Amino acid sequence: MKKEFFTRTSGLLAIIFFLEGCYFPLVATGVVATAVAVTDRRTAGIILEDETIELKSMSELSRNFPEDGVSVAVTCFNRAALLTGWVSNEELSKEVASLIANVENVREIINELNIGPKATGKMFARDIILTAKIKASFIDEEKLNANVVKVKSENGIVFLMGIVTQREADLAADIASRVKGTKRVVKVFEVKSETEIANIDAVINSQKPKKPSK
Repeated sequence: MKKEFFTRTSGLLAIIFFLEGCYFPLVATGVVATAVAVTDRRTAGIILEDETIELKSMSELSRNFPEDGVSVAVTCFNRAALLTGWVSNEELSKEVASLIANVENVREIINELNIGPKATGKMFARDIILTAKIKASFIDEEKLNANVVKVKSENGIVFLMGIVTQREADLAADIASRVKGTKRVVKVFEVKSETEIANIDAVINSQKPKKPSK
């Protein structure tokens, strides 16, 4: 029991450390996804494109909004850019959304920016821990492939992204909603049929490097 607790705790701390390392006042979350590559349902080309969009978005935000009134995260999945964070007024929110919409290869903007003062360090730390706990809960659920769901937390509001079936979307949302600290769950999934997902998984599995025979 103690060993299991230590393993879970160590894993949680590792996730928290990794997530915290990705933070900037103007942040593009997920830009190091290839460094910890896991199987999801995007092609390698789309994963790279998503990371490129996040990096370009961070650069554009830093260049166009250097003032303290903008603290924005751009989380990209399959070229859909989720905007979270804080801006000082509605006009800035629209300007940020317009700016990111013009980043090359962005196909959709999901604007979830808050209007008001930016998050405190304490709020940010709570969100890091909440995201880590949700990811750990996904791993514990045998009926859900934790790798196919991307999690972003902002002030206790949890955003879920990924290419999933309706069953997976509902299960992931239910699990996230029951994690302590979650205020609300927002599903930003691309929902496909069981047949479509089976075909996608088959293609991905066929591209995995084969283990050398002994």
